[in-house]
Amino acid sequence: MKSITGKTKVCGVIGKPIDHTLSPLIHHTIAAFTHENLAYVPFLVEENRVEDALKGAHALGIKGLNVTMPHKKAVMPCCVEIDSLAQQVDAVNTLVWTPEGYKGYNTDAMGLRRALKHQGISFEGQNVAIIGSGGASYATVVSVMEEARSIHIFNRTKENARVLQAHFKETCPVPIIIYEMEEKPKVNIDVVIQTTGVGMGNLKGQMPKGASELLEQANAAVDLIYNPSETVFLKEARHRDLKRMNGFDMLFYQAIIAYELMHHVTIDESSIQAIYMELMKEIG
Repeated sequence: MKSITGKTKVCGVIGKPIDHTLSPLIHHTIAAFTHENLAYVPFLVEENRVEDALKGAHALGIKGLNVTMPHKKAVMPCCVEIDSLAQQVDAVNTLVWTPEGYKGYNTDAMGLRRALKHQGISFEGQNVAIIGSGGASYATVVSVMEEARSIHIFNRTKENARVLQAHFKETCPVPIIIYEMEEKPKVNIDVVIQTTGVGMGNLKGQMPKGASELLEQANAAVDLIYNPSETVFLKEARHRDLKRMNGFDMLFYQAIIAYELMHHVTIDESSIQAIYMELMKEIG
């Protein structure tokens, strides 16, 4: 990071908890490659202070904010405008300063799509299973629905999965079929994407019920968790010799897109790959 001066741009990320975030490392690494004088700061924001936080941030001229859990829906009423993709995902993870207020975007869906392509995981014509029906699953549906053959949502209860199914009723071009965990899918599953928190934090060392059975016929497995880098779910996928990906690449590519939006720049592909390799050295 360059020396802080009166010309330094300030951006950041809001969430709770926030101490685990890799976003400052990623954005400062991007800034070094793009020669941007940037200070990127993590902000702990309580759930009942989101509107206050955004008013203060806008008044201070904070040029952009990433939004992580649990605020991705809470920020939406605070935006002066919401991008069409964010409306489709029904969540905002990127805020860009305008004179009137913040405009909301969602970079998770495109970030996941670019990450899958980077790792050579195809979902074209595939039957895709998505474990979980929380916020990350919405971005996942948007990422795969234009190319998948069918989408299969596995959740502890069908109630939340039905909400997701209804949300995409008019926009998803392929069938979305819902199941309770451990229920047998109606078709052979090709790609399994794990979107829940099972495998991290207090649930480290665990994997979702029924996930092992879903991997039996699959050719690829994706876990959106990036810490730990290899969850129990991905260990099993490795033992089955499947293509696999953890959540870091999604985090990286959504950050690239968010950075471009915040700073009104386009980063060329060779620079993106150089930034990626630099981060790989940093995080080991």
